Amino acid sequence: MPSGLLLLNKPAGVRSAVCVAIAKRRLNREFKIGHGGTLDSTAEGLLVLLIGGATRTSDLVMSLPKLYEAAFTLGEERSTDDYSGDTVFEGRVPNDARARIEAALPSFLGVRLQLPPGISAVRVGGRRAHAVVRSGEELSLRSRPVFVRSISLLPGEEMKNVFTIRVLCGKGTYIRSIVRDIGRMLGCGAYVLRLIRKQSGLLSLGRALPFEEFQNGDADLRSHIFPLARFAENFYCYEADEERTARLRDGLAVPLSSLRFSHEGILSPDQGAAVLGKTLFCYGRVLKEGFFKPKINIDLEGSE
Repeated sequence: MPSGLLLLNKPAGVRSAVCVAIAKRRLNREFKIGHGGTLDSTAEGLLVLLIGGATRTSDLVMSLPKLYEAAFTLGEERSTDDYSGDTVFEGRVPNDARARIEAALPSFLGVRLQLPPGISAVRVGGRRAHAVVRSGEELSLRSRPVFVRSISLLPGEEMKNVFTIRVLCGKGTYIRSIVRDIGRMLGCGAYVLRLIRKQSGLLSLGRALPFEEFQNGDADLRSHIFPLARFAENFYCYEADEERTARLRDGLAVPLSSLRFSHEGILSPDQGAAVLGKTLFCYGRVLKEGFFKPKINIDLEGSE
């Protein structure tokens, strides 16, 4: 049974958990299946499903930088910070809205504290924030540090007070919160009309399976499983011979000098590195003493 990633183009209105359930049904429950980070039901775009032993890479997928595009409208703030919520505030949209948005965007760059939306998967006292809100209980959220690498304003339907931003960000960043904060900076409120995840690391929406083919059985899911050897392109990567592969599989560190450098990837080796053997995907740490220490081992010929 192969281990790998299934890239899916999820439409708005479908929950990530439903996509996992469909994959289990389509694969006749032969494989363990998970995902590399949820995508809001009101959002669309790239959802990374994890098949077989690749379920152990969930944290690695979530650690990859994400690229989003979000269309939003000014003049209202809503309870969910997107179109699905109730109006909680209305304000007059300034005539120079585009100029004000452009002036505000640099303040979101880098590491900053962000207050997550109330309707979110953030855990509060061991429970999901959305569950607390929907139960009618009072919710107390804390701001969390997030990282935004780039943010830009794209052309939009400005005559209708609709604007579009493109955001490249790190794990845990809520685009709905960015839009909410833009609305508050302008004093008129804002909420998301459409949110699309375009990319996760080097995994792109352009390679994703259309949802209709995924749901209706028009595609052989096994043929669309993205191999872990390709997933390794995201990381600082080495290749190992059979002797070193055997040591890594046993959980033993190997000298970097015994490995062949493959490519740099898009993440710093300080964050971790990958080693590929003929039958092994290995992820671990590069030690300052000149060794590679394995943390995750996945058989490329089967799922664990």
